[in-house]
Amino acid sequence: MANIPLYQNDPRWKDTVMGFGSTETIGNLGCLLTSLTMVGNYYGGNETPVTFNSKMKQVEGFQGPWVRAYKISSVFPNVKYQKRARSTDQKAPIDLIDAALKAGSLPVVQVDYSPAAGVQSHWIVLYKKQGDDYLMWDPYNSPEKPNTLNGRFGFGGTPTEIIQDTIIFGKGDLVLPTAEEAPPKKTTSTKKQAPRTTTQTSTATTTSSTSSSDKLVVEPTVSSLTLRRQPSTAGGSVIKYLKRTDDLLVLEASTTAKSKIGQRNQWLKVKDIEGNEGYVAAWYVTPSDDPAFGVQEATENKPTPTSQLVVKTTGNGVSLRTQPRISNQTLIKYLPFGTELKVIDKDPSKIGKSGQWLNVQTIDGRSGYIAAWYVVRKR
Repeated sequence: MANIPLYQNDPRWKDTVMGFGSTETIGNLGCLLTSLTMVGNYYGGNETPVTFNSKMKQVEGFQGPWVRAYKISSVFPNVKYQKRARSTDQKAPIDLIDAALKAGSLPVVQVDYSPAAGVQSHWIVLYKKQGDDYLMWDPYNSPEKPNTLNGRFGFGGTPTEIIQDTIIFGKGDLVLPTAEEAPPKKTTSTKKQAPRTTTQTSTATTTSSTSSSDKLVVEPTVSSLTLRRQPSTAGGSVIKYLKRTDDLLVLEASTTAKSKIGQRNQWLKVKDIEGNEGYVAAWYVTPSDDPAFGVQEATENKPTPTSQLVVKTTGNGVSLRTQPRISNQTLIKYLPFGTELKVIDKDPSKIGKSGQWLNVQTIDGRSGYIAAWYVVRKR
């Protein structure tokens, strides 16, 4: 296990520019880059943040300065990008994180590193469960602070509230617990029962939060990205400001769109889950199934509140069905944790209720039913 821990603020490389950036350095914004280096070294590698940075550039492992974590296998062949679960506006999937650790994988999680207003994002590596807490490798060297998730970042609440995003890495495929559609049975016991789960193999081909095989979906790399009526920054063209967790369906040819992503002065025509169509700056988005990760920066504009009711899945492998019943004939597809769905049901009070089915619509317009106890309102 070479070179663990490593620190982004190490004088030997803190001033090195990240990826294809211009002023973004490892010392300032290299928490994820350094975390990935530690992950690779844990599984047998022997790199430093500066050598990993150089090798990732050679394999197109960056979108500007932002790290394409999916490319880790190009530098560390023994390591796979196994699963990603966004949880900025819902509780983090602790069951998935615990299952990953038990299986020998390493979750790299995004947290808010400061109690100040807003989100000051930072990536760390969790390597062991310790009671209700987690031992971690923090890529920013702060020896005076505790080396546990709660000990260092507990001002944000419990782990379900502290963790904003999760990327899981390991060897081979990862078997994770999945949602059980049969509602929990009523019991007279006062003891809280654990949710019933089955298991599902997670691979790099199932990491998309949208599960849309023929549509390109992107997400913002910055908070409050502007959705505009025209592909320009002309005044009066603002439709809304987007959250970093908003999924955007691309409304142009995927091949053309992919060539624009990350490129300055290029625009993409997109649609959000509420049906708003417009244009976003292509240099501030990344594909949801192969995302480039960075750190969230403060912005002057606040994201626009949703005008329609949107929910997100709280389980892994939640079924979308043609009818509100369980059978092989009604299955449309399985949805990953955190999938956005527009509620089209006439009775939204069903949300979160056991034994109820909710009529919803995916971002690409597919309607169906989902177990209402496996969704929460998007915040």
